[in-house]
Amino acid sequence: MNYLFRKGTGKPLILLHGTGGDEQSLMEIAEYLDPQSTILSFRGRVVEEGMNRFFKRNGLNQFDIESLEEETDHLLEEIIRISEENDIAVSDWTMLGYSNGANIAGHLLLERDSELKKAILLHPMSLGVDTQSAALLGKKAILSFGENDPIVSEDTWQQLVHQMERRGVDVTLVKTKAGHQVTMEEIDQAKTWLYS
Repeated sequence: MNYLFRKGTGKPLILLHGTGGDEQSLMEIAEYLDPQSTILSFRGRVVEEGMNRFFKRNGLNQFDIESLEEETDHLLEEIIRISEENDIAVSDWTMLGYSNGANIAGHLLLERDSELKKAILLHPMSLGVDTQSAALLGKKAILSFGENDPIVSEDTWQQLVHQMERRGVDVTLVKTKAGHQVTMEEIDQAKTWLYS
């Protein structure tokens, strides 16, 4: 799995890009959140019409669940391996995902027993998978939504919020008037949240 790793003295951030992005896509946001951050930025292994993704889909918002599960397992294995190689506790990372990257980060948080505890999810949605029931106390996430988002409906966003809240995740919500693009309002609130 292609990735970029940069050791810093600040917050450890795992970056997960949106459809069509790569390991450079969220670097500017990460550096705004913490210029000294340790960064582990992945490139999704799936290529759809020339665009990188973290798991396959069978049309807009029609997700390939087999691919989702396989890629989530692989991503978690890579995070654990790279963390061990660099002497970083898995629990120290904050996942920062946008769109497709936010979706796999949310899925990992909910559907895998891992030491990952924190996630900044920009324009995520529920993927319709809800198989676990164990309490996720001590885990926290901030989820953003744009009221004019043509891709993420408020229903699918709220479904993800409910899944997390039901499991005991400490959830912070950010709503903007924007579409599917990331706004400074979201990033500023994520920065406040990161240091809270």
